[in-house]
Amino acid sequence: MPRITWSHPIHSDLSHRGYALVRGADLDVDASARAAAAALADEWNRLEPDRYLKNGATFRERRYARFRYLPRTRSIQLLAHRPYFQSTEANRYAGGIRREVAPLTRASLGNDLFNELIRFDFSQFPVDEAGLDHPWEVACHQFRTRATPREAGEPTPEGIHRDEIDFGAIHLMDRVNTRGGDSRVHSESGELLAEFRLEDPLDTMFWADRDVLHSVTPTAPVDPARNATRDILILGYTCSPGLRASD
Repeated sequence: MPRITWSHPIHSDLSHRGYALVRGADLDVDASARAAAAALADEWNRLEPDRYLKNGATFRERRYARFRYLPRTRSIQLLAHRPYFQSTEANRYAGGIRREVAPLTRASLGNDLFNELIRFDFSQFPVDEAGLDHPWEVACHQFRTRATPREAGEPTPEGIHRDEIDFGAIHLMDRVNTRGGDSRVHSESGELLAEFRLEDPLDTMFWADRDVLHSVTPTAPVDPARNATRDILILGYTCSPGLRASD
C-alpha cells in the first residue's frame, strides 16, 4: 500500500490516482467562510434517525438535499426535495429503495461555509471545458455515525462501494470519543490502495468515483462510558446536461 500523503495538488492527485487528501488546516477555502464553521458543525445535532438501517440498528442519523450547480456563474440552486435512491449495484445494503430522508435545515442551507464548500470542491475537480458549460447535480449528505459499547457504528454498512457520481468530497465536521472510522480507497477489484483517518475538522478526501471505490471501517467508543460520534459532510457531483431548476 502506498505511503499516505496529505497535500495541495488536488486536481493532479485526482487525475493520476483517483483520490486526494487535504488536512483541514490546509483546505484553501475563503477565510471569511471559515467563521461559519462552528455554526455548520452544530447542525449535526439536529439530524434525524436513518429509518433504513437493518435489524433495529440505530447507529446513524442523517439529512439530505439536492442542488443544481452552474460552474460558469458559480450559481447554487436548491432542487425539490425527493427520496434518495441508489441502485442495488452501488449499494447492496439499501439499494433499490426510495429512501425518505429529512431535508437540510434552513440554517445549513444559508451557512456561508456550506455554500463555499460546494463551490470550492467543484473547483478542484479535473473537469474539461465542455463540462463547465453543463449544470451539475450536487447531492449533499449530512451523516452522524454513533457507536456505543453495545452497538458498533457503521459509516458504510454497504461495504466497499461507489456512489454512482462523477466526483465527491468527504469533509470531517467533528469526531468525538471515537476510535476506528478509517477511510479506505480501493481499486476496481477491491484491492486496498490507501487507508487513512480524518481526524480534525475539515480534513477532506476528494475522489473520482468512476476510478476508485471506497469504504470506512466501523467505529467504537474510546471511553465506553460515553457515546462515540463521527460527523461528516459528503458532497457528490454529477454532470447533468439538461438539469433544470424545476427538476
